[in-house]
Amino acid sequence: MHTSEDILQKARLMLREEIGRLQQELQALKKRQEQLDKILGTPGPVAGRQSISRAIMEILETSPYPLSTREIVEKFQTTGIPQRAKNPYNSIQALLHHLKKSDPPRVVQDPVTRKWSPLPNAHPPQGD
Repeated sequence: MHTSEDILQKARLMLREEIGRLQQELQALKKRQEQLDKILGTPGPVAGRQSISRAIMEILETSPYPLSTREIVEKFQTTGIPQRAKNPYNSIQALLHHLKKSDPPRVVQDPVTRKWSPLPNAHPPQGD
């Protein structure tokens, strides 16, 4: 015979599993929406710092070679993500340095060429 505590523990476990499954499904749907937005050439949801970070990481990850800050800015401007900064170059440069200093670091800058590359296995934080 099951006690009420056993039943509650099983229910909690089932809910945790369901939440995990739904979170994975949500991430897959968000990626799909981003792909469709890119294909259609429409901007995605209103961009905050997280969306800009994600776009920069995607630019770096899809580039076959390291990029200068200027090249990243040019590619970013084609994404259609709105940016309120008066000087997009300075804003993106600051964000790249933030990504370099994050824990764990997500990008690296070559000290000689000053070009940026993603670090292998650099995954965005959960909320990113």
